[in-house]
Amino acid sequence: MVSVVVLVHSLQVFAIATTGTEKPVLENLDLRAPNGEIISLIPYIGRKTVVVVFWATWCPICKDEVPQLKKLNSNQNLKVIAVNEGESIKKVNSFITENSIGYQVVMDPKASLAKSFGVPGMPYCVILDKSGVITYRNSGLPANLDTYLQQ
Repeated sequence: MVSVVVLVHSLQVFAIATTGTEKPVLENLDLRAPNGEIISLIPYIGRKTVVVVFWATWCPICKDEVPQLKKLNSNQNLKVIAVNEGESIKKVNSFITENSIGYQVVMDPKASLAKSFGVPGMPYCVILDKSGVITYRNSGLPANLDTYLQQ
């Protein structure tokens, strides 16, 4: 069975389709960084493991994960994308500056991307292996994170 979700975000249309193999189709999935830059996941599929974390500035666990995400971001075979849900750009930029975040942050003002991935709350993590298959989906980063990054 294939389910397709079509979302409109900042005049960008994207679709995520999942099959029983947990491989999302990320066609035209363009996200916006706080500075307005369009970010796409597509260039990383087939080349890198992608760690997508859903977070908010008010979430203490999310803040605790920042050092681990910074460390992950230094791995050249990996792309960290932190998706902020529903907060102002000013608040997100403040958090980025205060915590010296160097990994990619994107905005999800209406939680559209979060809904498409079935995110029940924050923090939440989805890991896509190099072929684009979802290998992990759960609250927070996995305790055995290294095993997911070697796939």
